[in-house]
Amino acid sequence: MQQHQPQEFDNTLKALFGKEVKEIVPRLIPGTEVVDDKNVEIDRTILKADLVYNVIKNGMPHILNMELQTDADSTIDIRVLQYHVGLYAKHKKPVITVIMYPFETTIPKPPFEEKSGDEVLLSLHYRVLALWKFEAQKFVGEHAVCLYTLLPAMKGANAPMLMQALGEMKEYYTHQQFGHHLIRFKRIMQRSKTLSKQDKQLVEEELRMYLAYDWFLDDNPDVQERVSKGSVMRRRRTIQNEKELDGLRCYTGKERFQ
Repeated sequence: MQQHQPQEFDNTLKALFGKEVKEIVPRLIPGTEVVDDKNVEIDRTILKADLVYNVIKNGMPHILNMELQTDADSTIDIRVLQYHVGLYAKHKKPVITVIMYPFETTIPKPPFEEKSGDEVLLSLHYRVLALWKFEAQKFVGEHAVCLYTLLPAMKGANAPMLMQALGEMKEYYTHQQFGHHLIRFKRIMQRSKTLSKQDKQLVEEELRMYLAYDWFLDDNPDVQERVSKGSVMRRRRTIQNEKELDGLRCYTGKERFQ
């Protein structure tokens, strides 16, 4: 079975937020409004936070730090504490810390506490979003298309629901946007633990139909880049074969005159 690298899924999730973060965040963290869909600039040699945004909560400006975790990490609470302190020191705003887990795994239990015996020296209250506990039907019923790419990881997702969601996504997005979402949707579905094997196979067939469309191949830069690289590699192999063939001809020609 193919082993998916954590970084691949981290990049998939980061790309998902993209320009739709203003629609996604309020649905995952009710009462929170994203001010700017651009990631807040931070010194990544010091802070390696995933997604950082200026947000409004309870009428007040805050910093939202959202960490995307695909696997268990026993040090995650220490890490988000470091990010929290660093972001607060730089921006002087309250920091909302959220850790999102798309796939079922061991998750931390907030708050994080530093203790000296029974005395709590420091406490960090953060939120954990375990997507496999979210009801997929709720978002489909609300036609929250911005979250449809995450549906395969959610509770109650099934083949008919996901195929309906793909149809809505096709109508909602441009061909290029839909193409990007299809790739992310497929990656998340392949690793999902909430879908049965049969449901995955049915949705895979639907995905293959969409991925075979000419408009997907023509309008998707990622696909074009792969096709271009494939063409270059094929051309290189052709040239190499021709050189080897020329060398063989020269060699056999020399033998003939010896």
